[in-house]
Amino acid sequence: MKKSFLFLVMFLVPLVLQSQGIGVGIKAGANWANQDVANVDIQSVTDYHIGGFVNVNFSDKWGITPEVLYSAYASEWDNAKVDLDYVAIPVMLRYKPINLLSLEAGPQFSFLTKANVENVGDVKDQLKSNDFGLAFGAGVHLPLGFSAGARYVLGFSDINDVSSESIKNRTFQIYVGWTIFGAK
Repeated sequence: MKKSFLFLVMFLVPLVLQSQGIGVGIKAGANWANQDVANVDIQSVTDYHIGGFVNVNFSDKWGITPEVLYSAYASEWDNAKVDLDYVAIPVMLRYKPINLLSLEAGPQFSFLTKANVENVGDVKDQLKSNDFGLAFGAGVHLPLGFSAGARYVLGFSDINDVSSESIKNRTFQIYVGWTIFGAK
């Protein structure tokens, strides 16, 4: 009886979500992050992001996609590696000019989980615990629920918590995703 119920739920939930214009998926990709800081030579280092998303379609052209991502921002400041890790929550408004392509933009709220500087150690107490910015980009929707895209995240918040020198995150991302069930 339990197996029949579980099978029925696994079969019906995707059908109900699809009919309501809702889809659930996973995504992962690469980050190239740096920070906007005056008089510091900063180089991007390749890092990653991974997480999940929900597509909510209002029509064939418009939708919204909230995501929850673990996002690692590595960079080099005057040849010292800086690792900043965040839980990021972008909420993207999507527009599909054609079925294959979507343009997206929206706010991103991020919460600092780790901050280390090479040869210094933990510096989390020197940075603000959250960040706010604007994310924008484009995605390609492929068969079988697969997708790929690129996004730029422009941080608005000054994350420095110990001096008047402003530090703002800047990140370019590429990703692949898969809508596991429901609408793309």
